[in-house]
Amino acid sequence: MPRKMKVTKSPENKAYQNRRTEMVEKATEDLQPLQTSPPSYMKGTIAGRAWQRITPILRQSTIIKNADRSTVEALCTSISLYRLSFDDIQQNGIQTPIYKTLQNSRGEAVGQDFVGFKKNPAVTTMDAAIRQIRSLSSELGLTPTSRASLLSLTADDESDDGPSLADMLSGGDDF
Repeated sequence: MPRKMKVTKSPENKAYQNRRTEMVEKATEDLQPLQTSPPSYMKGTIAGRAWQRITPILRQSTIIKNADRSTVEALCTSISLYRLSFDDIQQNGIQTPIYKTLQNSRGEAVGQDFVGFKKNPAVTTMDAAIRQIRSLSSELGLTPTSRASLLSLTADDESDDGPSLADMLSGGDDF
């Protein structure tokens, strides 16, 4: 599998990588920036709170635009699924017991036999959400490696009128 293209302006990287980044910035400069408010269907949800935490970070990049909205929506939805699955697992456990109902000759239930355990379906949902979060975070520049690239892109552009990217990334876990 080929490596993902690096989007960076760091002097430590190869010149072609920096040129590619400049080409992407130039090609997307006319596109609308990513909207700060979540889509209406996400407002008041875990996904909406995730949107509000993620978009300020993404807007600091000159690469992520409103055209990438569906990717950001998918990331926020995956975060929501992860959190809901986590809550279900906390409440119901990783696995649940399975019982077989014993019946008499007339079809009436006369007891139950324990036959084993089955996995809580929320475990599978949580696992899939984690994989989606990793993949989409990487695409949007939200992994440690890709954040380092974003930091190098925004280092020259940062001003003192708001929190830094590092401050936003170290925020609490309130989504």
